[in-house]
Amino acid sequence: MTNSTVPSHGHTTICAPATPQAAGALAVIRMSGPAALEVAGKVFRSNACPDLTQSPGYRTWFGTVYKPDGEFLDQVLLSVFRAPHSYTGEDSVEFSCHGSPYIRETLLRVLVENGAVLAGPGEFTQRAFMNGKMDLTQAEAVADLIASENRTTHKLAVNQMRGAFSRQLSALREQLLEAASLMELELDFAEEDVEFADRDTLRNLLDRLLEHIDELCESFRMGNALKKGIPVAIAGVVNAGKSTLLNALLGEEKALVTPVPGTTRDTIEDIVVLDGIPFRFMDTAGLRTIGEVDMQSQEYIEKLGVERTLETIRMAPVLLLVLDASRPETYPESLHLLKDYEKEHIIFIINKIDMLCNKDVALYNFKKALNNTFVTNELNSLINKHSTILVSARDKTGIDSIKEELVHQIRPVLNEHAVMLTNVRHYQELHAAGQALRRVRIGLDTSLSHDLMTPDLRLALHHIGSIAGAISTEDILGEIFSRFCIGK
Repeated sequence: MTNSTVPSHGHTTICAPATPQAAGALAVIRMSGPAALEVAGKVFRSNACPDLTQSPGYRTWFGTVYKPDGEFLDQVLLSVFRAPHSYTGEDSVEFSCHGSPYIRETLLRVLVENGAVLAGPGEFTQRAFMNGKMDLTQAEAVADLIASENRTTHKLAVNQMRGAFSRQLSALREQLLEAASLMELELDFAEEDVEFADRDTLRNLLDRLLEHIDELCESFRMGNALKKGIPVAIAGVVNAGKSTLLNALLGEEKALVTPVPGTTRDTIEDIVVLDGIPFRFMDTAGLRTIGEVDMQSQEYIEKLGVERTLETIRMAPVLLLVLDASRPETYPESLHLLKDYEKEHIIFIINKIDMLCNKDVALYNFKKALNNTFVTNELNSLINKHSTILVSARDKTGIDSIKEELVHQIRPVLNEHAVMLTNVRHYQELHAAGQALRRVRIGLDTSLSHDLMTPDLRLALHHIGSIAGAISTEDILGEIFSRFCIGK
């Protein structure tokens, strides 16, 4: 990555719409490159600025855009940004015109006819990266910011775009460079048997680095889930009221509800944003034991549904375990799930309390079954990791309590990470760096020769450098920016 103010892609001037393609009150056409002011000056007329190439930066002019034949096209506002103080680091202009598709397309065509070229996906942000206006993690955060659909994902993208992750990477890289440089010195003076890097100091440094990397990697599980909604599995035995509960949580009839047990055979899901946090509720098939069955039978379909339910429960970090208060005899079967699927976040939903005269009896029966499950399966670690809510999904009572409890359990998880990974590429590179550092750490404990440990230190530096773009290839950049929208 270069920090020079000389444009890396200075041979072309690009243009593209920066607003959606649909008709609207206004549209923005942006242009960037060495000839941006010259090309704009060929189509834009303003009495206040007769020569656009002489305009200072951060100035907006009112004027008129004409087609090549001199025919009036639109009255516009044109904003001027001078290199290097622009988004891309190049001379740039933005036309704010009326949002007619005809005006927008005609203006683009006129700009191209006068020397500009249409930009590719993410090319404006790629130029900003290549010209040192931001590192690669900040550039990727721009795409996340555009795609953010709620307060939490917006906050994560803003923090990354402002350099929170970049600063942590920089600190990691500086410490790694310090360790690597000391070991490289030992290689240079190998024949003189000089030790520049104290082994205890290196061990402590690597332990701190690994702890930091592991914390960031651990945050990816929740950070990645936030993009599509934190998975919340709604599970329980057949006819416990799971689908009715899903509909109550969503506020719409998403799942089919009938008195027939086993109506739900596949996972049904939808997203609800609670206090800025997206939750993806997943209604699953009712759990029951099904032995060997013929593949052509109806029971085989139900068996596949149960298997898919178990997989959903395994993957989801949050479990809403629904129990039928009118059938306490089913509690042990429902709670048996806890044996194989320990969760950090479990909410027990005692449903159908509208069918009982005494709610205290339902709660007593449940606690008795729960304690037996904990003792029988030695699940003492779960004792303080659950909450219980009495609900009537049919009458929609207790639904707000479920939503409040979900936010109460997840909010601290989000707040405990100063930086949260949401990008698969970042996770993969950090994980690979951690693996390399673990090999170095083992080498220190086994008194491995420093010339055998140094390559792994270099590899860790390579992976961390690749995240921010200090080390990059055209293939990597092409893949990253191809996911951007045109005009960004």
